[in-house]
Amino acid sequence: MNVEHRRSERIADFLPLEVHVVDQKDDQVLAGPFSGRIIDISAHGACLLMTQIMHNDFHVFYSTRDVDNAVLRLTIDHPPDINPCTLIALPVWMDIFRQQEIRAFKMGVEFTEDPEQNQMREMRAALRNNQEQRGNWWQRHCRILEKKG
Repeated sequence: MNVEHRRSERIADFLPLEVHVVDQKDDQVLAGPFSGRIIDISAHGACLLMTQIMHNDFHVFYSTRDVDNAVLRLTIDHPPDINPCTLIALPVWMDIFRQQEIRAFKMGVEFTEDPEQNQMREMRAALRNNQEQRGNWWQRHCRILEKKG
């Protein structure tokens, strides 16, 4: 039996985003942009799906963890019902994602900002609107891919 240890509710979605690795002290971009999707999100973190994890010699997971003051700047600006927002996070875990010929990487991130910050509250509220429909679409398409395999 799996016991749920997450601090907050996860919302399944498929949000396009752009990821930059930046130096938190001077906001200098160290690597990126990397494109990806948020496939689930909570007040404290998210699971990202990314096809690219290297930029030159910079690895978005390992290098970010190894470089002092490096953080991930996640920019979400595509869905019409969500205002553009930027979230700051740290990578926590990474795994390979495989479904048939699809090869990508899943990366868990933890947000460094207060989960009750206005931007975070607004984004979670926007995601809850029509979330069931968007989440069901994503889950249905994942099952279709699994059945084809």
